[in-house]
Amino acid sequence: MYTYATTLLLMRENKKLAIAAAFHDLDIWVSDGMDYLPGSEQLARDYLKSSDFDYLPDEIAFFIKSHHKLRPIKGNIEAEAFRKADLIDLTSGFIRYNIPESIISETERAFPRQNFTGMISSKALKHAIRHPLRPFPMIKW
Repeated sequence: MYTYATTLLLMRENKKLAIAAAFHDLDIWVSDGMDYLPGSEQLARDYLKSSDFDYLPDEIAFFIKSHHKLRPIKGNIEAEAFRKADLIDLTSGFIRYNIPESIISETERAFPRQNFTGMISSKALKHAIRHPLRPFPMIKW
């Protein structure tokens, strides 16, 4: 995801995006639930407070909070690149946003997903069945 976000921004690195990428879905594994955005945001804030990177916690939290928005994020090109990068990653490059297929193939080889997509799909489906009135709480408008 980080590779895709920096590629979309034509950058080599971006510490804000790197930190957000590390934490963006982390609470799926910590709390073992699908309503993980608030928890992931808090984990990032806690990390930032206790690290040398205690800068812009609100901006990094915004990246995390809004990375599953269905609509484009206006007025923040980094957050929009982060949102697009997550969709590229989720779809294994099926949705590319003009990123060359060679970069997607290279990234997929460098970071093999093993059964990640199947495991996430299974968790999401189980959650949707258990919570039919709120099947995908991580999706935002």
